[in-house]
Parts: sequence; C-alpha cells; structure tokens
Amino acid sequence: MIRRRRRKSNKFKCFLLFLIALCLVWTGRQEYEIQKIHQRQTEVSQRIEVLKQQKSELEAERKRLDDPRYIEKLAREDYNMVGKDEVPLFIVDEQKDKQ
Repeated sequence: MIRRRRRKSNKFKCFLLFLIALCLVWTGRQEYEIQKIHQRQTEVSQRIEVLKQQKSELEAERKRLDDPRYIEKLAREDYNMVGKDEVPLFIVDEQKDKQ
C-alpha cells in the first residue's frame, strides 16, 4: 500500500514538474514575442520621426520653389543657365585637361 502511494505520489510530482516546466516554456516564449514587438515598435517610431523631418524639409523646399529668385538661383547653379543679356563665362582648368 505504501509503495502504491509512493508510486502515485512520484507520478503526480513528475506530472506537476512537467506542467510547471511547460508553463515556464510557454511564458518564456510569450515574453520573447513581447520583446520583439517592443523592439519593432521602437524601430517604427524612429522611422516615423525621420519621415516627419523629411516631410517638413520637403514642404519648406516646396515653399521656396514658389519664389522666382530661388528658381533662378537653382537654374544658375545646377544647370549653368545665364540671363537674357548675360554672356556665359566658362573657366577651364588646364591641369585637369592634361590628365
């Protein structure tokens, strides 16, 4: 009788240990998933901030493009354009030409 109780007691203890281990594994997986979600949320928040900054810069550029003087400045600098009565002047670096 005592041996049966011990066997039942041992089986019950093993079952409880297995159940506790299973719960710990399940809880650990859930914590890992939560950590991944928090990390992804942080990355997305940082990306949102970068995009907001880019948006404000683009809006400022769009406002500047409404100014004819700014457009003229861009045309002169980026596309080497000249005014109606201006003579273009090109400076050639001789050292670069020899190479």
